[in-house]
Amino acid sequence: MRSRTHRLIAAGACAVGTSLTAQTPLDGARAVRSVDSLWNAAQARGTRATNGAPGPRYWAQRASYALHARLDPATQSIRGDGMLRYHNRSPDTLRVIALSLAQNLFRRGAPHDETVPVTGGLELDAFCVARQTGASVANLCGAVPPVTSALRVENTIAWLTLPAPLLPGDSLELRAAWRFVIPPASAPRLGTDGSVTLIAYWYPQFCVYDDVTGWQADPYLATGEFYMDHADYDVRITVPGSYLVGATGTLANGAAVLSLPAQERLQRAAVSFAAVPIVNDTLRRANAATAPGSVLTWRFVARDVRDFAFYASRDVVWDAMAALVPRRGTAALDTVLVHALYRPRMKDWRRATDYGRQSIERFSRLLWPYPWSQMTLVEGIVSGGMEYPMLAAVSSGGDAKELLSTIAHEVGHMWYPMQVSSDERRFAWMDEGLASWLERGIVHAITGREDDGIPDLYRTVAGMKTEESMLTHADHFSGMLTYTAASYDKLVVVLRAFRAEYGDSAVVRGLRSYGAAWTGRHPYPPDFERMVFAAAGVEREAFVHDWVRGTGTFDARIDDVVRQHDTLTVTVHSSGGAHLSVPVVISRDDGRVEQLLIPMAAFRRNAVQTLRIAGARSVTSVVLDPLRTRPDINTANQRWAP
Repeated sequence: MRSRTHRLIAAGACAVGTSLTAQTPLDGARAVRSVDSLWNAAQARGTRATNGAPGPRYWAQRASYALHARLDPATQSIRGDGMLRYHNRSPDTLRVIALSLAQNLFRRGAPHDETVPVTGGLELDAFCVARQTGASVANLCGAVPPVTSALRVENTIAWLTLPAPLLPGDSLELRAAWRFVIPPASAPRLGTDGSVTLIAYWYPQFCVYDDVTGWQADPYLATGEFYMDHADYDVRITVPGSYLVGATGTLANGAAVLSLPAQERLQRAAVSFAAVPIVNDTLRRANAATAPGSVLTWRFVARDVRDFAFYASRDVVWDAMAALVPRRGTAALDTVLVHALYRPRMKDWRRATDYGRQSIERFSRLLWPYPWSQMTLVEGIVSGGMEYPMLAAVSSGGDAKELLSTIAHEVGHMWYPMQVSSDERRFAWMDEGLASWLERGIVHAITGREDDGIPDLYRTVAGMKTEESMLTHADHFSGMLTYTAASYDKLVVVLRAFRAEYGDSAVVRGLRSYGAAWTGRHPYPPDFERMVFAAAGVEREAFVHDWVRGTGTFDARIDDVVRQHDTLTVTVHSSGGAHLSVPVVISRDDGRVEQLLIPMAAFRRNAVQTLRIAGARSVTSVVLDPLRTRPDINTANQRWAP
């Protein structure tokens, strides 16, 4: 998600939400101890390896969903039903199942840590066990499916007590029907403004049961995002006949819902590296974009994704073009169809497909190939941007650079956490920080805009000495400023520091290794630390202590320069608690330039280092890190001249 501006503006209102939830900030030391204790226990069980890779006994649960959603614009409501299947791949016997009912954030009285509208939440019309393998449990739903009394709903989390234990290797099928009023556009991450509608977190979803935490059933409070298992989806979406739909997955029945002109243009876009107007404003106004019918049902199929979201409107146009990505493990190339759905008045959105293409192609080269056949960008609703598998909602418009950076950020999320499936609710930095790093890289590459590696908000929070540990639970920060600095900005600074010390290739190698190990799986912070920073070798633990787990900053400064006879004694201080090596450049009056390097390990032994420079009379300047390769919080104290 990229909505920092909105979050900062809303900071005052969020304080009210925090008091409602009675949350207290979880200090960094406690957060680190909690994470390490859980991870060490998993490592002892053999599900995590000491190098940060999955252990020999690693496992992850699996689910599949066959769903049907009916959108009613007149009542601004959704009716849904479907079959939810859960596969117990763990070695544990499960007697209860936890499910996420994220729509219940909008129930009256539900706890929250941001201001949210009240719409009533999700109403269950049916919820029952249809089948359970390995036990004599089948078709408990009956002819008229009930809401089983074995389901206990606690706001955004529901607990289902099973009629029989779910043994390792067994599976479960649930039948469900539900409805809800679509929240307005002021809601976080979804909603409708009457013109466009973004539907997310709209169905009962199995919570994650993993090898570290067991059931991760932290409530959804609005700030902390989501943690999901990978699953397969087959989804039908029924909308009025004139509506266009964009969604997670691949459209499986295009011939049944699109007009012939739209179908033909879509085929052309699949091999075009320039934007093709699948539905232009003329086609839209003539109601000639879709197949005949007062209502149409669009079917999308997605394999191995964390979630499913969709977007619908009769007021949008639709562009598409192809991106080229390497086919993994070969020299061949595959195409990814990039879509953009937006209202015609949003002129900058004519560039959206190209921004999406450039992001997908760059990240596929930098990391590993984008794995799906399509990516859809949709305009409106969210403040800033919000990611879902193969779908990103972006409200930025009127500023081309802002649109580029937001699209890049959301496309970056297709790698983290849509493939490398970390826990966004507890460790927001593991995906937001990486998406922010990817975003800044592509904006610099395309626009040439300089980047010192220190986001402005992080600099402000660090300067105020109010920074909180990245390992703090996303819902337990003291405020939105500290949440955003830790979750979005700090990892950008950390990776800049690591690159300065070990090189660009070390960062890329670490991220690729991490991705190869954890795609489709659930990494925790110790896994990230061990794999991404592996190039640090014996210094890795010290680097992680300084930069990831603590709240120190890097400030290398010249404290004092004393001339005695023909020798300069220069005192260099690494303050702030996060250390790096420091390049030193000495310039002389005859044009000579000398370069020194004070090692990172030296500053760890003693934060104050002394340089003695002979030939003092010829020295015209002493400068620390003149190329600004280090994320120094204050560059005004790095130069001395007589």
